Amino acid sequence: MTELWTSLKLIQWTASYFEKKGIPNPRLDAELLLAHVLKCPRINLYTDHDKKVSEKDLAHFKSLIERRTTREPLQYIVGTTEFWGLKFHVTPEVLIPRPETELLVEQVMNIVGQTQGSAPTMQILDIGTGSGCIAIALAKNLAQAKVTATDKSPEALEVARKNAKFHGVEDRISFILSDIAPWKSFTAEGRSFDVIISNPPYIPSSEIPDLQSEVSQFEPRQALDGGTDGMTIIQSILQEAPHFLKENGFLLMEIGEAQAQKIREGGFTTPSLSLNRIVKDYNGIERVITFVRSIGDTKPEPGVAGRKDR
Repeated sequence: MTELWTSLKLIQWTASYFEKKGIPNPRLDAELLLAHVLKCPRINLYTDHDKKVSEKDLAHFKSLIERRTTREPLQYIVGTTEFWGLKFHVTPEVLIPRPETELLVEQVMNIVGQTQGSAPTMQILDIGTGSGCIAIALAKNLAQAKVTATDKSPEALEVARKNAKFHGVEDRISFILSDIAPWKSFTAEGRSFDVIISNPPYIPSSEIPDLQSEVSQFEPRQALDGGTDGMTIIQSILQEAPHFLKENGFLLMEIGEAQAQKIREGGFTTPSLSLNRIVKDYNGIERVITFVRSIGDTKPEPGVAGRKDR
């Protein structure tokens, strides 16, 4: 690029190029990439629209354009995203937080306001924490929250710890390396929780290749793949989590399309769980399912009671 390139010209050219390449949200992506390179707010791209961009920044911007045209997610390229109004560091080792997942946080906030607002402490378990977005959003907004966050990926936990430190809640979140959750350790320690929350892998294995390239080619498969019918991890959580809920404790999960009906009809839950509510996302899809552990139910031994015969 030998001619004079201003931020406005770069945005216009890149947006057109992205559109030809079939990149979603071409102008927004162009703006975000350029703002990242220039280390400035997006608004400055227009208030200083006639300012010349240096050759060094041009070369950097060009390299990011090339990465985006391979369908690498914008969030991985710039290294950050927003969730619940908070900034989070993300890498290819973690799932990129979605707006619909904010419904989980919203529902927990509602539950706390209605049932446990005066409790001195609230024990929360976040299963499959990934970037830590759910655990950190809750810790930031609930002063009484003590969060235990699990993930099977050491790399994901490293990202989550970094985010917790960035937001100043590292002393209120315990991170545990575990496949789903360390149920045996919880049993030995007598651990129980007021809220168990999870955004588990829930996409059927056969559907993953058909997802948007940004997802299928770049995001961690283990954070997406829910097994043959998408229900493998969901079923495991439904069977085990009730044993570690306090009386009147809540279990909340993000789920995929039509999975609420499968749960209702499939006998996946233990008798101690009662369906509390199902919340639809902005597309009308049943996205968050909430259960409450009934008062007076005796907790069966983990891993035994409540399993569906096959």
